[in-house]
Amino acid sequence: MNTPMVEARGVHKSYAGIEVLKGVDLTVTRGEVTCLIGPSGSGKSTLLRCINHLEKHDAGELRVDGGLVGYEARGGKLYELNDKQICAERAQIGMVFQRFNLFQHLTVLENVTVGQVKVKGSSVEAANAKARELLTRVGLESKEKNYPSQLSGGQQQRVAIARALAMEPKLMLFDEPTSALDPELVGEVLDVMKDLARSGMTMIVVTHEMNFAKEVANTVYFLDGGVIEESGDPRVVLTTPSSERLKSFLSKVL
Repeated sequence: MNTPMVEARGVHKSYAGIEVLKGVDLTVTRGEVTCLIGPSGSGKSTLLRCINHLEKHDAGELRVDGGLVGYEARGGKLYELNDKQICAERAQIGMVFQRFNLFQHLTVLENVTVGQVKVKGSSVEAANAKARELLTRVGLESKEKNYPSQLSGGQQQRVAIARALAMEPKLMLFDEPTSALDPELVGEVLDVMKDLARSGMTMIVVTHEMNFAKEVANTVYFLDGGVIEESGDPRVVLTTPSSERLKSFLSKVL
């Protein structure tokens, strides 16, 4: 169990000739919360998407739970996994997006059960039981028959978290989960995430919520221009930054 949950070594990623990640190194320890901070366009979300192979990294090495992400090594060469293998790998990594990505034609309960039944092969009865347990955990037990359009943004995001947790992931990725919410709804989502952190879930969170990072994260990485400018204990990094770029960034967001 000494193997890191996530390990990135020299990860590069380009779009149309523009390099977005320029050799990123990152280590996420099991059971810890890591926050990625930085300005828009710095590569935070791209790195997150590479970790669950929603994007293919161009160079470097990415490992989750000791295994290569999206590839297997045979005879000294790397071979990309087929779609079925990638889906199985991805099913073990929960992902919560900015815009909820709920199925609008399904009820709250159905949104949380569909992956359990179709991907994991759970029975409808078992899936319903787990979904109701998770909806209670995120404070939405009374909303199981509602459709997403009948919920606030904060409630939809909590359903999205419950849906991700229903797959029993070993790692949770959050891509700016509160950025699309009205300010008064941010707290209810962060409270659920704090509860997850206390339970020992390994989490990587792209966020602009500096107070959340300071309170909950074990490690903060500051990305700028596709590189990690600074990292470490958030109580140090966010209060006494050493790089001028991070000082400038924090002066605008705090």
